[in-house]
Amino acid sequence: MAEGGRHGRAPPSLFSQIAVRLALVALVFSLLNVGFVVANYALDHRAMSEDFVSQQANRVAHAWSERGPNLPEVAAPQGVSEWSFQILDPAGRAVATGGVAVKQPASLSPDPNALERTFRDKAGEDVRISGLRRLDGSRWVVVSARIHSSTAYLPVIASELRDHVVVPLVPLTVLLLTFNVFVVRRMLTPLATAAAEVDALDPARMDARLSTPASSREVQALVAAVNRALERLQRAMGLLKDFTADAAHELRTPLSVLQLRLHELPEGEAKQSLREELKGMTRLVNQLLDLSQAEALSMDDAQIVDLHALAEETLARIAPLAFEQDRDLRLIDLGASAVFGHYDALGRVLRNLIENALRHAGGSGSIDVIIGPGPRLAVRDYGCGLEHTDPDLIFRRFSRRRRDGSDGAGLGLGIVRGIVEAHGGTIHAQNAEGGGAQFICEFPCAQAVGHWQVKA
Repeated sequence: MAEGGRHGRAPPSLFSQIAVRLALVALVFSLLNVGFVVANYALDHRAMSEDFVSQQANRVAHAWSERGPNLPEVAAPQGVSEWSFQILDPAGRAVATGGVAVKQPASLSPDPNALERTFRDKAGEDVRISGLRRLDGSRWVVVSARIHSSTAYLPVIASELRDHVVVPLVPLTVLLLTFNVFVVRRMLTPLATAAAEVDALDPARMDARLSTPASSREVQALVAAVNRALERLQRAMGLLKDFTADAAHELRTPLSVLQLRLHELPEGEAKQSLREELKGMTRLVNQLLDLSQAEALSMDDAQIVDLHALAEETLARIAPLAFEQDRDLRLIDLGASAVFGHYDALGRVLRNLIENALRHAGGSGSIDVIIGPGPRLAVRDYGCGLEHTDPDLIFRRFSRRRRDGSDGAGLGLGIVRGIVEAHGGTIHAQNAEGGGAQFICEFPCAQAVGHWQVKA
């Protein structure tokens, strides 16, 4: 047994597996991109210095815009041992200062025509960075810092990742994953359709085939392989049905000969035992013939069937068997309506249900055949009832769980269900109120149309 079957968990769908793998690929690609950007940016010291100055100048400018001349102390960044800033007017006079003075290059003096500048030089084991940034149209911000730890660049690297990795990459990745999921779902739709068609296959219609999708060659090859398997199965089932019908037909002749020869034997226990065995074999052969006819049943030549007339004729035919067992047969009409179907096939349904009651009910109670209300047919006995916890099990072919000690092949009720379902009806069994079992067949209502004739 598969691992998923042992633990009761269904395996993940192909769609979810592909979607997870696409997400993992996108994640790996994103991590590689982050690593590349960080490594490439960390090696460009000049770019990091310029971005560091711009970032700190923005901090000072933001504080100035909120407090003006009463500029509060702007804390030094992490990884910086010395830190200072100034806000200069167009004449180069400081209007606000902060931090500890750091030696600055003379070229940092503002000039109306000057561009923003950044200087970077060694200061022992540290790095001294100074820069000039324009605050507005007339003021400047001068930032100076002595950096002794690379942690000072972490905010700069984080900003770089946000601006050049997260902002452009995340929407693109989400869009790509959404597109891939949509495409994968579209590609797997033919498989889901094929699975639904396989689930809808009916054993009663062995000629059904899966529709070939206009999709990938792989899906078409799978559907074609399933259709070829169905064709082989149909041929095998046809051979089996033909063999069953032929064998049943061929066995009727030797059984008839045995029946004649049996009359020549002297009466005794051995003859009685042979008679019972021969009766059982004859019943089995007749059931095999009924089974082959039920499986070949077609509704193309169906007609309107009067349930009352059908019940009267069937009871008349089976009455001698009931009289042999000293059993009464009663017909109860609760307002039956006609059924659209095969007269002979529906007669086999009623006959098998009555014979089942005669064999398995036990005792000497009567057998009630109840027709109506509407297109409904029921057979009720007053025996020991059903032993099955699930009454539907007795309709399975070759099911031999009995209500008494009698034997049989277990085909009768399976034949009954096959014929009833071929007519679009349903059958179920239940323990009747007051004792005994009841088998109820319900059919669709027949509608009289033109040339249909009621067979009475």
